[in-house]
Amino acid sequence: MAEIKGTFGQEIVVVDRTEKIKNKTPVNQGKEVLSEAIAREGGEVNEISFWTQTDSSPFLVIGLTNDQIINKLLKRSLNCDLEELGAESTIYRWCEGEFGPALVIAGTDSRGLTYALLEMAERVKNGGIKALEETENLTETPDNQLRGADRFISGPVEDEWFYSQDFWHYYLARLARYRFNRFTLITGFDTAFMSPPYPFFLEVEDYPQVKVTDEVEVDREDNLAQLKEIGQLCHQYGLEFFFSSWQQRPWSANPDLDVGSEDQGLLVEGLPEDSARYTDYCSKGLEKLLNLSTEIDGVQLRVNFESGVGDRNTAEDFWREIIKATERASDGRDRQLKLELRAKGLTDRMIRWGMETGLEVNVPTKYWCESTGLPHHNVQMRRGELDNLDDLNRSRRYSYADLLEKPHFYDMSYRLWAIGTNRIFLWGDPDYARRFAHSTKLGDGVGYHITAPLSLKGGHFFLQEEKWPLFDDPELGDYEWEDERYWFWYLVFGRLGYSSDTDEEVWKRELRARFGPAAVEDILEGYRSSSKILPLITAFHLTRHPCLTNWAELDTGGALFAENNSNPRFGDVTYMTAEPSDPGLFYRIDEYVEDYLKDDLSGKYTPLQVSRWLEEAATQTRGAIDSVEGKSLRREGEYKATRLDFLMLANLGEYHAKKVKAALGLQLYQKTSDGAYLEGAYRYGRSAKESWEQLSSLGSGTYHEDLRFGFGESAGDSGQWKDRLTEMEEDVKKLQALLDEEGIKMEEGETSPVDRLAEPASSLSFFSSLPFLSAQFPEECQTGEDLELSLKVGELERIKDVKLHYRHANQMEGPFEISEAEETAGGYRASVPGEYVTPEWDLLIYFTGIDDGGNGIIFPGLYHPDYPEPYHTIKTREDD
Repeated sequence: MAEIKGTFGQEIVVVDRTEKIKNKTPVNQGKEVLSEAIAREGGEVNEISFWTQTDSSPFLVIGLTNDQIINKLLKRSLNCDLEELGAESTIYRWCEGEFGPALVIAGTDSRGLTYALLEMAERVKNGGIKALEETENLTETPDNQLRGADRFISGPVEDEWFYSQDFWHYYLARLARYRFNRFTLITGFDTAFMSPPYPFFLEVEDYPQVKVTDEVEVDREDNLAQLKEIGQLCHQYGLEFFFSSWQQRPWSANPDLDVGSEDQGLLVEGLPEDSARYTDYCSKGLEKLLNLSTEIDGVQLRVNFESGVGDRNTAEDFWREIIKATERASDGRDRQLKLELRAKGLTDRMIRWGMETGLEVNVPTKYWCESTGLPHHNVQMRRGELDNLDDLNRSRRYSYADLLEKPHFYDMSYRLWAIGTNRIFLWGDPDYARRFAHSTKLGDGVGYHITAPLSLKGGHFFLQEEKWPLFDDPELGDYEWEDERYWFWYLVFGRLGYSSDTDEEVWKRELRARFGPAAVEDILEGYRSSSKILPLITAFHLTRHPCLTNWAELDTGGALFAENNSNPRFGDVTYMTAEPSDPGLFYRIDEYVEDYLKDDLSGKYTPLQVSRWLEEAATQTRGAIDSVEGKSLRREGEYKATRLDFLMLANLGEYHAKKVKAALGLQLYQKTSDGAYLEGAYRYGRSAKESWEQLSSLGSGTYHEDLRFGFGESAGDSGQWKDRLTEMEEDVKKLQALLDEEGIKMEEGETSPVDRLAEPASSLSFFSSLPFLSAQFPEECQTGEDLELSLKVGELERIKDVKLHYRHANQMEGPFEISEAEETAGGYRASVPGEYVTPEWDLLIYFTGIDDGGNGIIFPGLYHPDYPEPYHTIKTREDD
């Protein structure tokens, strides 16, 4: 507790120093929320402008750090220079005023002050008036400059929320409370709806013939007014408003995605056929939209071939004119527009054209393919990217590629494109969010965007029918808006993205308010452990891409035999041949078997390690659920839905843990003809099917009967878990047939040789790894000089084949370079040659080895307590 403090009565005197703040709207919103919280607790706010107007003590003082009175109060008690605090910083500080103690609630700007007021309101809401006097001195500065959230609009089904002022007040207020500072509305995602967006909002002079067809009702004035309303509300809550269109030209045919004129049709008529005229229409359309909607703060341009212009090559001439249109629309504004150029398909010339406008240019790129992988950038890109480096629609689509070369004068940000993994299940792991937020600073990154859960629900326009509920069981819908159930997702990404030092009380108090105090730790543990499952599945096993053909929550990961695949898009990909989305850290199953049989294992994580980790996460999830039983709870409906998701995630983890062993057994049998492996494949294949049956049973009657997303049935984006059971039944039948051919009689209770491929290592827990290894890695190194690195190993542990892996922060270089490590008295030593250490690129490094049980060892490794990523980044420097 601070030394200077006071006890508040029912009257809360507030010295309000906000009158002269230029951007006062979000501050007023924060003040109103705080006043309402105080009033609900029986208090009454008395606003004054200076403490001479009261003889009451203590009092609150609210305002900006550059306010003369607040500045002098803080400078007397703070140990830091206020001028050095960055934008959006918040301060809570007990100070000694002229008439007694004062609690200063301040921000370095209006957004920072808004955050401080909203946080104090949450404390009062959960702790009463007493929370004011219990406030500890705290200064917070954002770790990430950009913290964004994205939503798609795919068709009229979204009208319910798109046109609802109540929804936008709820949604944007939550984003502000969780300290997001940007909202992006994305139109035309692989759909004819709002493709291109301009005829849905306005008429472009010289092109009066361009209009929306009669197939959909459109009121341009209403649409434009609603777009402006969303922007106004964003500003009211202290958020930037960005507008984006996925497609500039609607598709009339796309055999890769099974959509075209027969299936999807077009919703816009009269578009110019001539390329130059089409470019002119779109550039004028964008410019007019931005001039009419001055509430838009920035434009996100998706320059890849999916925009509908160009083919597999980027249409640079088109995008140059679109960039110029953005520049023209920015002239004369009170504040300049900002320009985002998506990395996929982005050429260096387009970056240069963007920089030449003088606008602030940001290059956002997908964080982990189109999924929620682990909380680090992929160590290595997949084959599909590395085999197509000359095609920027591929090589620059799924991560930072070659965009971090130094110096670069544009900003970088990273978008967690979660749709391939998280659509419907609850998720919220604070440790993941903290590591994720740290990793988005790679290459001087300015921050991140997250994609909203439930994105593409209902499918694209021509698949959309009537609105359907997420749950058929009405007891599970304890909310007004379905989006409300994902509050923990937004909370951990927002608050921990703002500051990695955020106290866990921030989410514990909301758990306490929702469920009561008895089960807070248990439900939090359920979130932590269940949220480890899907990212791990995605990282080691990305059956297909993109997200429209891969959905980890509902996908089986592929059949053991290709002909049994339930997803038509999987083709000849099997569970054994599915590539990891991080092939640098994880073995593909068939490649692991090949190296195992040659006795030539690398230090990658093995399929058996992944299987054990999934079992561990599932066990901890079930343990958390069991601990809740019998405890008094509030909001039984919300907990019932939360428990359902935790159980289903546990079943999903157990299914994959067993499926991995079934796939290993089958692959080993096919390579060795050893029937014992086939027996193991059958045993684990049957057990995996049982786990999927439990998953199906939980989903039936609770979740909606037909979970239709994206492209629906043609892409495996529909149905329920039970619809995939036939795949497993056919796999088990075929395994049984192979056993019969071999004349093998199953003996229950025997240990499968699959389990003996590698011995479990008690020290290799998924939740706290490698306690027996340590290192002191430098933060910087000198270019042109050898970089020597050491790894220390505990006395009782042995590892072999220790190697140092190093690579420039350039994913286009592919696999890491390898340096054999030399054994020393206390561990191992290896070096990066000086000629490799160049000023253009920072370095990524990590060690690998193999323990006595055949497990892959990676240092720092996943979820290391002292290192936020499984590798370490070393900045290169040159002497002046």
